[in-house]
Order: sequence, then C-alpha cells, then structure tokens
Amino acid sequence: MRIVRKQRLARVSPWVLAAACGLLAVIIAVFAVNNYRRDKVLMTDILLEKGVTLIRFVASSARSSIYSSIRSGQDVASLWTNNVQRVFEHASGHPGVRFLGLVDSEGVILANSVPESRLRKVPDETRDFLRAIEGAEDNTITFSYRISKEDKGTFFQVAAFFTPVGDRFIKRLGPVGSQQGERSEIVRKMMRLHGTDLQWMHRIEGLARQKYAIIVELDMKQYKQRLQRQKLEIIILSIVLLLVGFGGWLSMLTLEGLKGSQSRLRRVEAFRDILISSLPVGLIAIDSKGQIILYNRFSQDLTGISEKFALGNNSLIFNDIPEIKEAFEGSSVRAGFDFQKEVQLVTESGVCHTVQLNRMAIIDRDGTFVGTLLMIQDLSQVKNLEEDLRRSERLAALGKMAAGVAHELRNPLSSIKGLALVLRSKSCNENHDREAADILVQEVERLNRSISELLDYARPQKLQKNKVDIQKLLKKAVSLLSMDAEASGVQMVTDFPEVLPMLNADEDKLNQVFLNLFLNSIQAMTGGGTLTVSTEKTDEESIKVVVTDTGCGISAENISRVFDPYFTTKPEGTGLGMAMSAKIVEEHGGSITFESEEGKGASVIVEIPY
Repeated sequence: MRIVRKQRLARVSPWVLAAACGLLAVIIAVFAVNNYRRDKVLMTDILLEKGVTLIRFVASSARSSIYSSIRSGQDVASLWTNNVQRVFEHASGHPGVRFLGLVDSEGVILANSVPESRLRKVPDETRDFLRAIEGAEDNTITFSYRISKEDKGTFFQVAAFFTPVGDRFIKRLGPVGSQQGERSEIVRKMMRLHGTDLQWMHRIEGLARQKYAIIVELDMKQYKQRLQRQKLEIIILSIVLLLVGFGGWLSMLTLEGLKGSQSRLRRVEAFRDILISSLPVGLIAIDSKGQIILYNRFSQDLTGISEKFALGNNSLIFNDIPEIKEAFEGSSVRAGFDFQKEVQLVTESGVCHTVQLNRMAIIDRDGTFVGTLLMIQDLSQVKNLEEDLRRSERLAALGKMAAGVAHELRNPLSSIKGLALVLRSKSCNENHDREAADILVQEVERLNRSISELLDYARPQKLQKNKVDIQKLLKKAVSLLSMDAEASGVQMVTDFPEVLPMLNADEDKLNQVFLNLFLNSIQAMTGGGTLTVSTEKTDEESIKVVVTDTGCGISAENISRVFDPYFTTKPEGTGLGMAMSAKIVEEHGGSITFESEEGKGASVIVEIPY
C-alpha cells in the first residue's frame, strides 16, 4: 500500500538532553565553587592588607615617637607606650577596625584602642596564635592572620612582632662602655641632652632586646556579607539548575513517551498497511482536490496504477479507464455508499475481470467532506463458481435423467438381444439373417457398455483408499500401453524424481484415470510422436502429474468442453472418458486441467494431495 503522510520524528536521543543537563550542572557547580573560593581569598587578602597596613602604620609611628623622645631628651621607656596608645586611639577611627593592641611577651596588653582593656592579658587562643611568629628575625616584620571565633563574635585577626628600637639605631649609638672619642656625633649629642649618665643607653638597649606584638582585629561584616551573597547566588543557581534538570527530566519523559507513541503508531500503521495491502478488495482513495492519496496492490493489479503516476497525481490518470473515471465523477458528500456498478475491466496482461465498483464519501468528525473511497470487488471467481454451479446442476439433472433412461432401456435391450440370439440360432451359417443377427447383438452390447459407463458416471462411488506409490502406478500404466504406443509410432518418456510421498488414494480408480489419459494422447498422435509423463511435489503438499503429447491438439473454443460428458472429437468415442477421469480426480480432492494449442499438442495436469 502507498499513502501520503507527513511525519516529524524526534531524532535526538533523550539521553543527550540528560547528558547536557548533567554537563551544565557540573559547569555551574565548578564556576560557583571557584567564585566562592575566589571571593573568599580576595576578601581575606583585602582584610590582611588592611591589617598589615595598620600594623606598619603603628610600628612606624611607635619608632618615630621613640626617636623623637630620644632626640628631645625625654624618657623613652616611659613615654613610647603612651605615644602608641595615642596612635591606636587615632587609628581605631578607621571603618572596620574592631581592636588594636600592643602586647608584650607575657601577653599583657600595654596599649590598645580600648583604654579600659589596658594591662589585661590576651586570651589563650591569641597567645597560641602569636607563637606562630616568634621565630622571626629582629629586622623583619612577619605577619600572621586567622579568623577567630570567640564569645564576642567572629573577627579577622592580624598580628606581627616588632622591636621598638631597630638594630641600625643601636649600631649608630655604639657600645655602652666605649670611650668618648670613639662615639659618634649623634651619641655625643644625646649625652649633652641626657647627661653623662649612660642609663638611658641601657634603657634603649633594653627596648632593642624586647619583642612586642601588635594585634589588629578587623570586623568581618563586609566579608560575611560578600560570602553570603555568593552563597545566595549558589543557592539561586542550584534552584535554577534544579528547575532546568526537572524540566529536562520532564522533557525526557515526554520525548520517551512521544517516541513510544510514534513506535506504536508505526507498528499500527505497518499493520494497517499490510492489512489493506492484503485485502482481496481494491481500494482507491482521492482527496477533495482529486489527488490520489491511497491505493493497494489489488487495485494496482486491476487498474494498472503505477508508482510513477500514483500518489499526489490527479485522478485524471483514469482517463484510460472510463469505468473508474465515471465512478469518481459526481462524488456525493453524503455518508455511505452512493454508487454501485458491475463492470468489466481488462488488465495490462489482457485478462478480463468482472468487478463491482462501490463508491463511498469520506466524512471527517466535523462532517466535512474530505475525499472519496472506491472499493473494487473482483467477481470473476464468483462468476466462475456460479457457472460451475449451473454446470453441476445440469450434469446432476443429466445424471438423474441418464440413470432413468438407462433403467428403462436395459429391459428392452435385453429382449432385443435375446430375440437376436434366437434368430441367429435358427439361421444357416451363410445366411444373411445370421449376419444381421450378429450385427444386432454387437450393437446391443455396445449400447449396454455405453449405458454402464453412463451409470458409472452418474452414480456416486465409494473410494477404496490405501497407500499408493504414484510412480509405481504410472510405470505400470505405461508398460500396459507400451505395445499400443509402439504400434502407433509413439515413444513414451518418463521423468520421475527419486522420492515422492505416498498418496492416500484408490489405486484402481487412479489407474483408470491415467490409462484413459495415456490412451487419448496415443490416439491423438496418428502420425507418431512423443508422450512424456513427469511428476513433482508442489508447495501445496500435493503431487503433480503432467501428461504431454505432441499430437494434433485441440482448438481454443473446445478446451472448456473437454471434461463435459459426451463431448468427443473421435468418431468412435463415447465422450465419457475425460469426464469420468475428472470426476475421479475431484473425488480424491485434486484438480485436473487441460492445456492445448491446435496443431501443437496438449498437456493434462493432474494434482492430487498427499
């Protein structure tokens, strides 16, 4: 079957969509985590840079105040912490600064941005934190940081050790016990300010040996806000990804369902196509514009629709078939069959078929006319069956009549034969009456034989079926007629396969059939010829026997009458031989056909199921 249809199928696997969603999830997750880590590192670096800047500022301010005190002759040991305290109080005004403190080696807070916390000790966690930078050299400032979580909250803590007086300044002062002439100009200047008592130098050297820690605690509010925004973005991306994944999952399910529906639809369509194509009824459908949209093989064989001129072409293709064209013209919009007609169609091979055309309008659910369907039903077999039935009825009536006539004729014939025998017995040997009596007896006997054959044909017979080897039976029949064939100049040839199934048949009846067929073929070859007998097994679980001769054949108008009773082309024939053979074969459930062309011999094909 061929049918116009437009169909779009999803060619992309749903797992491709799932893989794409998974890859998108991985990419978003990687970017989100990297952004979170980058912002965390960036905020940490910013806080660390701010803390380092404050520590450097405090350290430089502290040393500047110490040097200023030394130059002005003030007491360095008692004043520098006060100067650092002022620096802390000034620096604490910067936004984000939570705490600034100066801590000695014992953990005591010497100065801080919160005056009331002065001379208190730092917590143990902070002291453990300060031990990480105790090994730093005197001339370097080593910074360390951490995120501390204490009772007062979470804060960013940066610390560094430093010495109030650097080594470079101590070297410029020189050793405490050196002579005055060996001291530098700056020391002599300091001695004029502080006097010759060198205790101030001892105090300065004491400061140089001490290590103090500067601690900066910064508020992490901005840090937390930035991280919270990143977390919120990650949550939003996760929700979006979840929604995308859920949508992809639903799309995948929808696509799978669509593919399943399309697969089921294709199976239904394939089944429908096979069903319509196998229907023993021709179907031709056209749309409302007259375009052919459907036809099956049966209609193609009957009308000659070809692949080249079928689907999508105008129904004017049927111009060469006026019966089909007439059936499509004047299509009605009423539902149901509105056109029925019996016509004769001749196929491209020249075979004539009697068909019935039935036209029906195609109406959709809305009641709109969408096309016309033409059904073509081949009535040739029905017509043949009707003819066979009429023929069978005639033969049955003939058989009944023959049985009655034979019964009525036999009694008078018996009387005639008896009187003829009496007449012959009373006549002399050379008398003409005796010769007439012999002729009368012979004719009576011939009539009796004809009546017996007629009764055998008309009366139902019960077959005596047994296992029969068809090849053995045929060889026996050939050997029985070999002498007659040689006398007529006929050569008998057999073509048998090695093995054939056994038949369940009446051997005597089949022997009668084939003897009759062989004898007819020999009699048809008056000038000699070849009689060929072949056998083969067919796909329909039957054995086919073909008897072919090279005789005179039979004309085309007489082929259909070969198996009719009393039809014969031989002057001395009764016309019941072929009819009786056909009856026996049919009683075995087989078939017998006759093929011939006048002047070119004839073939009789017998098929008997095994």
